[in-house]
Amino acid sequence: MRSAFTKSHPVLNFLFFGSVVAFGMVFFHPVFLGVSFVAALAYSVRLRGRGTLRLMRYLLPTLLVVVFLGAAFNHYGVTTLFVLPNGNRVTLEAIVHSFATGGMVLTVFLWFTCYDAVVTSDKFLHVFGRVFPTGALLISMTLRFIPLLTRRMHKIFEGQKGIGYSGSKLRNALHALSILVTWSLENAVDVSDSMKSRGYGLRGRTSYTRFLWTRRDILLCAAILALDALTVAGVIVGQTRAMYNPFISLPAITPFSYVLYVGYALLCFMPLALDLTEEHKWNRSR
Repeated sequence: MRSAFTKSHPVLNFLFFGSVVAFGMVFFHPVFLGVSFVAALAYSVRLRGRGTLRLMRYLLPTLLVVVFLGAAFNHYGVTTLFVLPNGNRVTLEAIVHSFATGGMVLTVFLWFTCYDAVVTSDKFLHVFGRVFPTGALLISMTLRFIPLLTRRMHKIFEGQKGIGYSGSKLRNALHALSILVTWSLENAVDVSDSMKSRGYGLRGRTSYTRFLWTRRDILLCAAILALDALTVAGVIVGQTRAMYNPFISLPAITPFSYVLYVGYALLCFMPLALDLTEEHKWNRSR
């Protein structure tokens, strides 16, 4: 079953991912980091399945490397855990800060894997094509460039095997690279000529769109904006602040803190909740 959030209006998709990525890049509070990470991981597994689990095999060791380097070379903090043979102090504050930094990077990366699965090139062109037609087309082509080249290279290697192409591995790789570059350049020229012949980017040009605002999209957009406003209010009053130098300092927990935590969780888990709700309705209808 296709993701329910994928079927939403592209503006709604961009609004959501813009919100969670922006908040994920600036929040170092452990509660917000944990909520965002769990939501991003769960939704990425929902969209990509085992692909996300295979990806985590590389991301988790990267997180540990970041923590190790941060703890070994950052000497701020007042809680010394132990001293390395070279005399460098390893502090609790440096370790926690390294975990927060690595978790922030990992969370943002997972959100981008979700973005890649939800926001297609036609959605990107629908949102930005009328405002920045040339730039939108260029960015759309660039974002699909790496996966497209990977698929083409795989086809080239399969073709070489099929015709029994012999030679050294280096020679085969160079020949495949030459084919790939030629193929990509010819395709870029074809795309450029095709878009130009269709009048893409001309002033006053109308275009077909299959994305229409529905009542559900309007309600979801209002909910995202309201939860964004609640989160920004938490930033203003200092509830999202977290300090790790020279000691760990978090804001005092108040009743508004719980409201803020719940609101941020509702924002991050919104796409997953939509998917599970629609799946439940589908199973009941069957």
